[in-house]
Amino acid sequence: MENNDKNRVPKLRYPGYTDPWVQRSFLENIKSIIDFRGKTPKKLGMTWSKTGYLALSARNVKNGYIDTNVDAHYGNQELYDKWMIDKELHKNQVLFTTEAPMGNIAQIPDERKYILSQRTMAFNVNSEKITEDFLATLLRSPKTFYKLKTLTSGGTAKGISQNSLTGLKIVVPKSLEEQQSVASLFKKLDDLIALQQRKIEHLRKKKAGLLQKMFPKDGADVPEVRFPEYTDAWVQRKLGEVIDVSSVKRIHQSEWSNSGVRFLRARDIVSASKNKIPKDALYISVEKYKKYSKISGKVEKEDLLVTGVGSIGVPLLITNDKPLYFKDGNIIWFKNQHRIQGDFLYYSFISDSIQRYIQKNAGIGTVGTYTINSGKKTPIFCLNTMSKNPLALCLKNLTTSSLFNSENLNISNYKKEDFYNKCLFKL
Repeated sequence: MENNDKNRVPKLRYPGYTDPWVQRSFLENIKSIIDFRGKTPKKLGMTWSKTGYLALSARNVKNGYIDTNVDAHYGNQELYDKWMIDKELHKNQVLFTTEAPMGNIAQIPDERKYILSQRTMAFNVNSEKITEDFLATLLRSPKTFYKLKTLTSGGTAKGISQNSLTGLKIVVPKSLEEQQSVASLFKKLDDLIALQQRKIEHLRKKKAGLLQKMFPKDGADVPEVRFPEYTDAWVQRKLGEVIDVSSVKRIHQSEWSNSGVRFLRARDIVSASKNKIPKDALYISVEKYKKYSKISGKVEKEDLLVTGVGSIGVPLLITNDKPLYFKDGNIIWFKNQHRIQGDFLYYSFISDSIQRYIQKNAGIGTVGTYTINSGKKTPIFCLNTMSKNPLALCLKNLTTSSLFNSENLNISNYKKEDFYNKCLFKL
């Protein structure tokens, strides 16, 4: 039964709509639910096929799309006819995964026929009360997902049943046109986010491919791909022969502080490699920094810090002369002193050859380590170390582009969350 309240309106809505939204039981909006829980080809005396009609399950129904790249099952015409009799799916129909994972929402993308398989249900909506696009938008909202989680049952893999959905209340516009307007807004945001994600993945693959081809492979002295103006063979040397590899004087935990000069741990470098800012950043006093830097030296621009414990071999290129100190034993310090182009040194470290060396020579034991001694012996291919070579610039441009797109993606996700809070009424 509808619950009307004249104050039940969202913070932000399209002009022309003034009526309050209505509260209903979720199932009031649904004519029927298709759920073949427990149904298998074996029970029908048949088996899956390598081709045919794609089976939709919690394996390939993702949040917002159907992933056709995962290892999926198919059914032939005979299996389809026995399985989906009188319950064919249609374009835009909303799919909902019931467990492992619970709560993924997607819509049938086209006119093709599909088999509805395990841990997934499909909704036939009451078209006089709700549109399929708005239903998908509503179910994907964080608030609705939270309410669904409170209705789950089970042990490790919590799930939701048709009976559980009787306890779900939703608030919707009475106007189907307003529902579609709201759904269209989120559809545009989802399309933008998907485009940005594809761009980031394309750049990631391109960068990984270049790292494979633009550094010499084992046994070779030239890379598979290089710029035409470079013809000389690359020379492999040990890093300890080219630059100083060391650490710093130990700073004890009692000397840490909440302000002053930034103090890095290995996990801070790992966070930086993922473009994340740690919530528990540490510092040491300016006085301690000056005192210990007179003994160990100062970290300078184009030096490289590399993790020696935990996630070993993760590099951080220092890009400015801002005062910095780090935890000895956790991090290896490559004092470059501009002997090797900084970007080239960094990308050499994330190439397969150096990463393989680090993993192969990690200390034997429960936890592998990358030590100063291993750092000195790390092999690197050297070019004209003082010149700006286009290899490092090319990889740096890809990294910069990827970071730019990642930031745009973060902004789009933030906008989407903000619109969820403003365009949907909170029950």
